[in-house]
Amino acid sequence: MDKEDEEEDFYAPVVPPPRITRTIPLDSEELSQDILKKIEKIDTENVKPIIIKCERCDKYVLLPIPIKPVLESEKREVLINYVHENKKNDDKHCLLFEVDHDFNIILPKTIEVIISTKKEENDEAKKSSDIRYVLINCEKCNENIHVPVPKKIIEDSKLTKTPITYVHKSLSNDDIHCVILYLDCNFGDRDTRFPDVLILYLFPYWLKKKFYFT
Repeated sequence: MDKEDEEEDFYAPVVPPPRITRTIPLDSEELSQDILKKIEKIDTENVKPIIIKCERCDKYVLLPIPIKPVLESEKREVLINYVHENKKNDDKHCLLFEVDHDFNIILPKTIEVIISTKKEENDEAKKSSDIRYVLINCEKCNENIHVPVPKKIIEDSKLTKTPITYVHKSLSNDDIHCVILYLDCNFGDRDTRFPDVLILYLFPYWLKKKFYFT
C-alpha cells in the first residue's frame, strides 16, 4: 500500500456545523405590539429573549431563555423544551430545540404535548377508548409511570417515531419536569429524552407562574 492509499484510508469527512435557525432582531418592524410588551416584562439580566417563527402557531413567538443554565452547562448545546399555546384554537404544543453558549437556536421542531391532570381526571381518562396508556421509566421520578397518550396523535402521525412531551411532577415531591417519548405506530416506546430546561407558558392547575426552569 503506497502513501496515497494510506491517506485515503485515514480520511475522515468534515463534520458539518449545526443548522442554526434565523432569529428575529428585537427591534424588527415585523414584531407585534404584543411581543414587544412581553419583551419589556422579561428580566433581561437573567433571561435572554429570543424570537423565532413557530410554524404551528404561524406567527413569531418569544422564547425566554434562562441565561444561567445555558452558560453554566458543560454541554456544547442545551436541550430546551418550550410549552405554549395557540390561543386561537387552544392548540397546546412544544418547541423543542438546542441552544449553544452564544444563544443560537439549533434545529427547532414542533411536537405534541400532554400535560398531567388531576387524579380524578386521570380516572376518567382511563375509561376512555381514545386514550392508550404507555408505560415508561421516568429517571427524574425514579419510577415507572403511565403516560396517557391520545390515540389520535399516533394514528395521524406520518413519522416512524413520533415525539411527544409529557409534563408532570413526581409523586414524592413537587418537582415539575418533562420526558420526551418517541413512540412507533403500535405505541411502542422506542426512546426517551429528558430536556435540560423546561419552559412553560401555560397555567396548569398545579403551576402558579408562567415560566418554569428545570
